[in-house]
Amino acid sequence: MAHVSFKGNIGKVRDIAFNSDGQARFGFSVAEGHGKFDKQTQQWVDTGTTWYAVTVFGRQAEALAEVIREGAKQRVAVAGKQSTREYETNGETRTSLDVIADFVGLIPRAQPDGQQGAPGQYQQRPPQGRQQQPWGQQPAGGQQQSYDWGVPSDDEPPF
Repeated sequence: MAHVSFKGNIGKVRDIAFNSDGQARFGFSVAEGHGKFDKQTQQWVDTGTTWYAVTVFGRQAEALAEVIREGAKQRVAVAGKQSTREYETNGETRTSLDVIADFVGLIPRAQPDGQQGAPGQYQQRPPQGRQQQPWGQQPAGGQQQSYDWGVPSDDEPPF
């Protein structure tokens, strides 16, 4: 089996299932779009789509089944082991790219005007605390910059 990683859009979503040992299994398809930049037209050109059948097991399957929804325009990053499987439909032999996922992460979509993301998506909050000064500039008010790297603070664990 080959190890793969890719990003794409959620397609069809299957219901979560449990095996006889109680282990969860959750499956969904992911479409990875491909494109190239055409220098003559200065445009991106669609060169096709690769579809993956992704399966996740255990706690990760249970967690993802709560947030992944078909038709919600969600993007994911997937890493796992890929295998191919041939099957027949309407007398035609086809190949499926199956991935047993080690990792699946939701990719938040950028929203205009600071709106909240779609349900099941997470946004990064800006860091709080002291403000960083641009390189080579002193803080306002002539304060001296403190370089206390490696010096333990009071809230540091004792080990």
